[in-house]
Amino acid sequence: MSTRLTQRILNTRVLNTPVMIRCLLIVSAHYLATLGVSSCVNAELVEGRFHQNQKTRNTHESSPRKLREPKDNPEGDRAIETGTDEKPSVEDRIWLINTRHLISRADRIDLSQSTFEIYRLRSSEPYEPVTISSFFETIEERNHAVVYVHGNRFTAEEAVVRGVAIHQRVRANPIDKPMDWIIWSWPSDQNGILVQDARLKANRTDAQGIYLASILRRHAERGIRTTLIGYSFGGRVITGALHAVAGGELEGVTMEGEPQLGAPFNAGLIAPAIDSLWLGNRGYHKLATKNVDRLVLLYNRRDAVLKRYWLIDRVRGRMALGYSGPRTFAPRYDGSSLPVISYDCSDSIGVKHDEMHYYERSCHAGLQMAKLINEQPPTQ
Repeated sequence: MSTRLTQRILNTRVLNTPVMIRCLLIVSAHYLATLGVSSCVNAELVEGRFHQNQKTRNTHESSPRKLREPKDNPEGDRAIETGTDEKPSVEDRIWLINTRHLISRADRIDLSQSTFEIYRLRSSEPYEPVTISSFFETIEERNHAVVYVHGNRFTAEEAVVRGVAIHQRVRANPIDKPMDWIIWSWPSDQNGILVQDARLKANRTDAQGIYLASILRRHAERGIRTTLIGYSFGGRVITGALHAVAGGELEGVTMEGEPQLGAPFNAGLIAPAIDSLWLGNRGYHKLATKNVDRLVLLYNRRDAVLKRYWLIDRVRGRMALGYSGPRTFAPRYDGSSLPVISYDCSDSIGVKHDEMHYYERSCHAGLQMAKLINEQPPTQ
């Protein structure tokens, strides 16, 4: 760590001594080089103590509801806008969208009262809060976005570190132009033993699908070319969001407005913890393929965790897509078959359910995701 960077950390008034020591111990120089002081200045933010602005929610409704679009940040006048006096950069921009403070039941969501916490992550600077309108104005200029959704058992801090690490693995391969890399942080902290924890997080993925769908709908309306990359339950969040954008129900809830079909999206699913039949014509996420131009699936037939996927719903014989490999897919919006590129990574990964193994071993996830990003479909 350079003397200048160390002095900047020590001079930062936001830190107290315990937080500073924790930062210096747990954040490697590798990540500090990417995130700079932002990793430490915002240690309390990254550790999950986000501002709670949740309001009273509607009670459960038995019939399907229509959800209105989320409103902009009510504190937008105090948020720092990006791109105003900034010179054009050839480097990727990294963003964080936090939903950990939002309600986790889809049937109680009121998108008009749901405020996303959005931050720009810059090298050697604190996290920069931005309004949702500023966020979309900024990424629309580049029109080249990637949304990364992490898996289960990640704290807020770990989600950022992992999101940056995956960005680095993907960026190590040739990519045609700079992109906006968006880390989607959802409430996945460990809670109980493995099966109990998995059931709880599986239930949360519907709400997260709705939240992500509200963001992707704006991407579609603006024609922003977007690649979605998800690991384990992150893949389940992504397919749920794509399904909801196309007008599908999640936990009896649909979004207000006209469905978006044929959006310029690609999807990369790595060991997805989603039912192997859900993307078929009768599956729970059957409309997801209406907004996917092409899909890359990396799976593992020896994954010891996904082998027990059936325990989530207690239905023997049910398999995870990340364990079985490709089985059935509904057609795209124009009726054509969905192009699916799939790889069985069991020989190189073995029984582990470990995202980084897909990137560090012979499965070459970074290369496959980079190719997928380069093949983003043109806007309609």
